[in-house]
Amino acid sequence: MRGVFMLCFVMLLGCASTPQRIAGNAGQIRTLAEASSDRFMNHDDPAGVAEQQQIIELAADIGVDAAGVQPTTSPIHATVQLALYAALAIAAVVIIWQTGLGAIIRRLVGWIPARQASAAKLLREAVDDPNKIREAAAAVRTADPLISAAWRR
Repeated sequence: MRGVFMLCFVMLLGCASTPQRIAGNAGQIRTLAEASSDRFMNHDDPAGVAEQQQIIELAADIGVDAAGVQPTTSPIHATVQLALYAALAIAAVVIIWQTGLGAIIRRLVGWIPARQASAAKLLREAVDDPNKIREAAAAVRTADPLISAAWRR
């Protein structure tokens, strides 16, 4: 399961827009043409050097023109991206909850479930009045199923 979430995360990071890919490819073409031009110079081939200079200029123009291209995404791509973000959000919530950070966050926010709050109130009253110990024990057992299971053992 963890591998699926990692794959989703990598896929989201690996998505590049069309203008970025065009500009990146133009830059790679320019780099290759410059290296090829150097080789043509070493072989004393002026026609090859001129041709590579023309390729370098065209690649530079493509890189400039790529900035004006409007990136578009297909509806399927947008839906997949939304689903991946949702999966990552759910995974983050599960991780936070399973590691115990959820309880810490609840305490920091001050949210205490109603059953636990009423059990704590009865325990406080049981400390003041020993006749209410049975009610307090029942409330604690009701509030926490694990305590109830341990009580029955």
